[in-house]
Amino acid sequence: MPAPLVTVVVPTRDRAVRLARLLEALRRQTLDPEAFEVVVFDDASTDPGVRRVLDAVAAEGVLDLRVLRGTSSAGPAVARNRAWRAGGAPLVAFVDDDCVPGRRWLEALRDAWSAAALADPDLAVVQGPVDPDPAEYPHDFGPFSTTLWVREASPRFETANIAYPRALLERLGGFDERLVVAGEDTDLGWRAVEAGATVVWAGDAQVHHGVVQQGPWGRLAKGWRWRYVPAVFARHPGLRRELELGVFWGPPHLWLFGGLLAVALRRRRGVGWSLLRWWLGGPYLRRLTHYRTGPALAPYRLACDLVEVAAIGTGAVRHRVPMI
Repeated sequence: MPAPLVTVVVPTRDRAVRLARLLEALRRQTLDPEAFEVVVFDDASTDPGVRRVLDAVAAEGVLDLRVLRGTSSAGPAVARNRAWRAGGAPLVAFVDDDCVPGRRWLEALRDAWSAAALADPDLAVVQGPVDPDPAEYPHDFGPFSTTLWVREASPRFETANIAYPRALLERLGGFDERLVVAGEDTDLGWRAVEAGATVVWAGDAQVHHGVVQQGPWGRLAKGWRWRYVPAVFARHPGLRRELELGVFWGPPHLWLFGGLLAVALRRRRGVGWSLLRWWLGGPYLRRLTHYRTGPALAPYRLACDLVEVAAIGTGAVRHRVPMI
């Protein structure tokens, strides 16, 4: 059997149904099955269904599958590092366990990398598009849901759909395992670029991302995770070009700031002040009410945004980065 060209890395935890869909999609790839291997790192799942899914796929023997298991949850950076180091192919493709790749995903990644690698095979990072899974979006998408869109080469280097040369991963040391909760993917991508890597866009390497239901508390908890993000901006000042006005994490934070200014100016009288308040606060007011639920969940959405701002502000102070 020839040596595989691509190692597919899948970190997983407690998502048996989604993992089964992902592995089925890998079975249906147009790339020759002998040309790729799959390494799954089970990050200490408590759901016994995960083991059953992996055992069943391994027993079929269709995929060249290797399963690693952690004894305690160590986070995505550790999981991905353990997995890619266990493989041997020159190209390492990362995908998440809530994703479903298209049939040509691996073939398109390989082709894009092969074309770019004519200059330097160790310095071509390949990204591909990510869209919400049409089997779940938009009908399953609500105020407590999350999904992912990546329509062009992304400065966040999301691991839902990205491939690195193994030699580059070895040179960089892989993901920084100190970034336990968030930002490890963005940090690795920027370290690659700073080391001279070229980012290549593979438009045919389609991946669909599931609509993940978080619940009200889960959505708030995810917002608080962003306190780790400023650490990445402190390491890579060029990332600040991606902030709104060089300061705000995203448009909602800018709009929230405008809304708070409008509230602060509420005692000012006159047509001019009224127009200014509407100009400042209007975008955020529209954000609060644009979901199908209308204004019913506006207080909750405001709470989510305030948690995000507090989280990023906390991290910004700690790492001395001017962002919010």
